[in-house]
Amino acid sequence: MTKAHLPVAPNKGTDDYRCFLLDPKVKEDSIVRSIEFIPQRKNYVHHAIIFRVTGADLAEAIANDKSGIGWPCFGGTSLGGMLSTFISSPWISSWAPGRGKDISPKGYGIPFKKGERFVLQVHYNLLAAVDGKIETDQSTIVMEAVPAKGSSIKQLQLELFAAPVELACPAGVTGPLCDRTASLKDLAERTGIASVRQTLGLNAMCRQNPNRPTPSLTSRCDKMMTKAFTVVAAGPHMHLLGRTLKIILNPGRDDAKIILDVPNYDFDDQSSIPLTTPVSINPGDTVRIECTYDPTLRQKIPQLKSLEPRYVTWGEGSSDEMCLGVLSGTTN
Repeated sequence: MTKAHLPVAPNKGTDDYRCFLLDPKVKEDSIVRSIEFIPQRKNYVHHAIIFRVTGADLAEAIANDKSGIGWPCFGGTSLGGMLSTFISSPWISSWAPGRGKDISPKGYGIPFKKGERFVLQVHYNLLAAVDGKIETDQSTIVMEAVPAKGSSIKQLQLELFAAPVELACPAGVTGPLCDRTASLKDLAERTGIASVRQTLGLNAMCRQNPNRPTPSLTSRCDKMMTKAFTVVAAGPHMHLLGRTLKIILNPGRDDAKIILDVPNYDFDDQSSIPLTTPVSINPGDTVRIECTYDPTLRQKIPQLKSLEPRYVTWGEGSSDEMCLGVLSGTTN
């Protein structure tokens, strides 16, 4: 980050999403071996994502960041209009609590072209600020790379797998926001209408009625793969109500295989896990992500218990939820 940023939550929210256009000044086509995001304000930096900037979006990114202080970006990069989302924007790397240097498995790396820039998205969870004190943040990124020319390093890509979240208020817990329609309206006020579109779109993509889904403590979604992909590492992401997360290849078949199993999810440990043996995925295979939640934690966790009870959906805020798996691998 070239300039310090003072996080401010919009409207009545408690989260600030900020994007910054950064230039690592790469002088030749390279393979990135490791990326380390170093948060200055560890207590309330919720996560960070490094996105690629396509040629079509670069001019918009430059205009958005002409002052050097970034721009608000709930969802993805907010570049390219409503088609930019947290899921559809191309990822390079990410950081979340418990994750240190993002080191590619031995023999692998991430391609990065000469002169290429990237967008850093930082999510500030202001609920976690100590005594409510908010200070400026100037987090840093350290990248280690080797020249692409003559390198035998295999090029990594990231594949994201997401499922909608539909958590009703627990039995005996009531309030205006326990109504899903009211909750989605509040989500739009806190994080923008694009967040609601993404929530409804996830339901439709996962074959649920986006307007009248069935609430459940388990979220799942199946995705049919259209290309060959060899997985070498996997990582989980949920928020504070998450309990378990699994990524399963070809569920229900005799050759089903668990790619990632997190039986006791810890928000403060979201590190990517290298696979002992790479897993090959073929076109036509199905990958399922499955998450479970405990919404009663909302009345127990210090960051959440002072908030109004609500029907919880997928959302960008720390008091919302996600069900997201990140697979690192190569295309064949």
